[in-house]
Amino acid sequence: MKNKFLKISFSFLAFLLMFSCDSNDDYTNDSLVNASSPSLAVSLSFANETTLIEQEASYMFSVAITEAQIADVIVNLAQTDGTATAGEDFTMPSSVTIKRGTLSASGEITILADELAEETETVTIQIGLGNESNVSGVTSETVTFNIANLTDGDLVVGMSWAASSTVTNNYGEEIDAYALADLRLLLTDSPYTTVYDSADGAGAESYVLSGAAPDGEYSFVADFYAAMTEINAEVDITLSFDQVGAINGQTHSFSNALNTSDSCIDLNYVMATVTKSGNSYAFVEVGQKSSLVLQTYVGDWMVNTPYNAGLQNDFTAELTGDTLFIDGIGQDFIQNFWGETVTTSTPVEIQLNSDGTVTIARQYVYTADYNGALYDYEISGSGTWNSCGSTPVLDLSYDIYYPGDANGIAKTYASYLNTPYVGGTFTLK
Repeated sequence: MKNKFLKISFSFLAFLLMFSCDSNDDYTNDSLVNASSPSLAVSLSFANETTLIEQEASYMFSVAITEAQIADVIVNLAQTDGTATAGEDFTMPSSVTIKRGTLSASGEITILADELAEETETVTIQIGLGNESNVSGVTSETVTFNIANLTDGDLVVGMSWAASSTVTNNYGEEIDAYALADLRLLLTDSPYTTVYDSADGAGAESYVLSGAAPDGEYSFVADFYAAMTEINAEVDITLSFDQVGAINGQTHSFSNALNTSDSCIDLNYVMATVTKSGNSYAFVEVGQKSSLVLQTYVGDWMVNTPYNAGLQNDFTAELTGDTLFIDGIGQDFIQNFWGETVTTSTPVEIQLNSDGTVTIARQYVYTADYNGALYDYEISGSGTWNSCGSTPVLDLSYDIYYPGDANGIAKTYASYLNTPYVGGTFTLK
């Protein structure tokens, strides 16, 4: 009986030892801790897209899991795109190991220098491929390096941007700056009238002004290729300059430079002017947002959506100095609704305001004939302009007046019309 009791006691003790675990397990011997599936995230000590002159440079990153594991967690890396060659232009590990019992590890990507005169090379690397074992989810990072191979006289120009404040989608998730807005980096004359060249990639932009370029003054300008125009967000821009042996990471920052609603044909931001003299460069920070370029609105316009069918005709816009005039506006209204024939007309001055509105101050517009008698008419109105999209758009609403009358013809006889004014939406032909 005693032996049987001892056997049971020893069996129970063995059972307890088998299923017990020290909370301070150092993972150096066999362990019966159950493996979990933590999440894994990658952190960078540098921007996702980096432009640099080809030189020895190292870029650190770290990988971390949410819970220590009883086995090593191996995080994989791979080159997914680019013209740079591993081992010649850059080095990177094929994997980074988070040792068992630890939460994180670090790795390093190194850019290499060589003596070859080459075009700018790129390399895109994904850290965390999603095929890692023993993890439930991987928040990976994709990084791109633009490696500029410069001669002594070349100037490399980089442009990056970020939202001035955090912008989120309907789920509360932050929108990446390069998804929010796609900017172009333009090389232009100074002041800006002509684009000489441009850089327009998927993210931050890089441009090399060759030492062989003509001496003179240039402007570096930012404008939109595309943007989430439905989101009203200010965008900060950073401009950088590098030159072998002379300029190393010179940066200029421009807060609230552009707004996503500025994704329009004529709107841009002049960041800086650069005066080139041989292999020397002088910089002047400008930081000026443009106003509307009136020249874009010159030409023949057609009515797309009239407010009253058959009462609005096409017209022509002309430019005199800094003032835009439209010729032929509203003549169908006088002829088809009022029953008179226009004998003399004068182009109407319209003001395109910086807030996107249009003002047509009250002014003489034409003289019309009614049964041999001549009558003078005036015009007054308002509207909006929009340069976003493939062509400018004018939306105009106006009325025609006898001189001295407070109410116009359309308003007085509104019961015969769809709206108490005439006009419509117009686009360039």
